[in-house]
Amino acid sequence: MSLVDRLPELDDAVQDLSEAVGRRLVVIDQSMRVVAYSIHEAPEDRRRLFHMLTHSDAWARPRTTKNPHQIEVVPEVGALMFLRLVDAQRQIVGHLVVSLAESEVDCEPGPAIEEAAPYLAELLQARQHDDAGRSARSHQLTVDLVTGSPRERGAAAEALIAERFLSTADSYCAVALGVDPRGAMPLDHEKTAQAVSRTLRFVRETSTATVVGGILDSQVGVLIFPRPVVVPRLIRILEHPQVAPVRAGVGPLLTLDDVHHSFERAHLAWRASWLAPDDHEIVTTWDGAGLDATLARMPLENFTLADLPPSTRELLTAVDSPGLLATLEMYLSAGGDAQQTARALSIHRSTLYYRLDKLRSAVTGDLGDGALRRDLHTGLRMARLAGLLPEP
Repeated sequence: MSLVDRLPELDDAVQDLSEAVGRRLVVIDQSMRVVAYSIHEAPEDRRRLFHMLTHSDAWARPRTTKNPHQIEVVPEVGALMFLRLVDAQRQIVGHLVVSLAESEVDCEPGPAIEEAAPYLAELLQARQHDDAGRSARSHQLTVDLVTGSPRERGAAAEALIAERFLSTADSYCAVALGVDPRGAMPLDHEKTAQAVSRTLRFVRETSTATVVGGILDSQVGVLIFPRPVVVPRLIRILEHPQVAPVRAGVGPLLTLDDVHHSFERAHLAWRASWLAPDDHEIVTTWDGAGLDATLARMPLENFTLADLPPSTRELLTAVDSPGLLATLEMYLSAGGDAQQTARALSIHRSTLYYRLDKLRSAVTGDLGDGALRRDLHTGLRMARLAGLLPEP
């Protein structure tokens, strides 16, 4: 019986072929992601495999449309042979990657590998079909978990754990991510799905935890972590050019039954991050967003002057100087401390008093009054988030 006549699972087939030909083998799909590999025992083999696991999706696609195989020397890995795997319609579904020695840059695949290629392609397609089905179910359960009715949320939580999509934990953290929806094009929204996919892949390849994700009808992505989110890592993922300018909000840790509340707050933190991008990182936590996350409950992007508090409307009608308005914002943030305000703005105190006199003449009331300060401080923040303040 031929090596692959029994049509084993992809991992077994790759290992059997590796032992038959005496070479380390890897299978990558059309996205250049590693999906199966043989045992790599030697330290150098393991080093090269780890590099492929973490970097293969950034490699240029093999030029195997016309030629069935191509040999490339990949930095940090060495010489590799890419043998195309095709379906019944001769469409490329992935590649078998064979590690070569430096002296083998002109070698051929060999009859055993060429014979195995069609079966590996069939197994890869079956794996992809199964993965696609599980992925679709995982995505739908994730969406139900954060947006469904109480009954749907409960059923989704139970299924995610029972079907081993999500790790069991005492508490979970939700993430909302996407692009600024104002003026976003369909291509921009596609980056949200890419960001969800890249994050899931990163966690799968670097952690023992299982994380789930999906995309809402509103084109907002959702991720559920069975542990606190490591913000710097998520920032690095979202800084990749392929997913910029996707931003994310991170909710608090809650039980799985209450994780929809974590997502609600993550969504508000995400809104705050694109309403005031200069004031927030591309990954913003609920606590870190502060008042902005609370204000983000309002449809600020649709606000006009008429939606602001009376004192703020009066001020913005009379003053259109970005410098004066920034001075007042700083003064109010400093609690009316003139010395601290002047220091923060790097201006002389007499200059500050001159500006404050002009501002006092623009509003009815005393800037020393706590209620007026509160209205102006909050009103100006609302105006800034709504994009109603003049640009410098």
